[in-house]
Amino acid sequence: MGKQTQLHMLPDDCRELLDHIQHRDPVVVVDRSADSKEVKEVKNPCLHGGSYCLWNQGLLPALEREYVHRGGHNPYYRIDDDLPVVELSYPDPAQEVWNGRSVLAQGRVYTGLNAQKGEAFEKWYAAIVRWIRKNFVRNPIPHLGGFIGPVAYEWYRKGGTLLPMLRPPVTQQWISWVKAQDQHRKIFSK
Repeated sequence: MGKQTQLHMLPDDCRELLDHIQHRDPVVVVDRSADSKEVKEVKNPCLHGGSYCLWNQGLLPALEREYVHRGGHNPYYRIDDDLPVVELSYPDPAQEVWNGRSVLAQGRVYTGLNAQKGEAFEKWYAAIVRWIRKNFVRNPIPHLGGFIGPVAYEWYRKGGTLLPMLRPPVTQQWISWVKAQDQHRKIFSK
């Protein structure tokens, strides 16, 4: 368990968020997991989806991945959830299609609950969430929650469909849910 703020973002929204975070603090975006222990900065993370860590070097001067045992097959290294880093899950911004519709999946900023992360980390995480709440739009879709970047919100208003984090199966229940989203858009996003 932890704290999270769910997000729908397109690349411009992602860049605006990261520009703010990196202007405020010495933050480097890195892959959360990799096939090596080496930690390298991800250039242009907003152009492709992934599970990233926001590494505030002012709070944590050095960062290493730990080995995750998978029965000796293909080495796998991951940044420990207990470290004072923020996870940024950002689905691939390429316009996916679900049941013939252009869709955007939800991502999040997340941190695990660990008292050892410290007060400075808590303040930093809270500042990120405050900025999102101030600069993004509250998600208008019931049961999704979270926030939508301004560019993603315009895309939604013009007919885009917002999905949860996990891509749902094409079932009658989900098709009805998407149709309800269309009705909601007509009424509330004028």
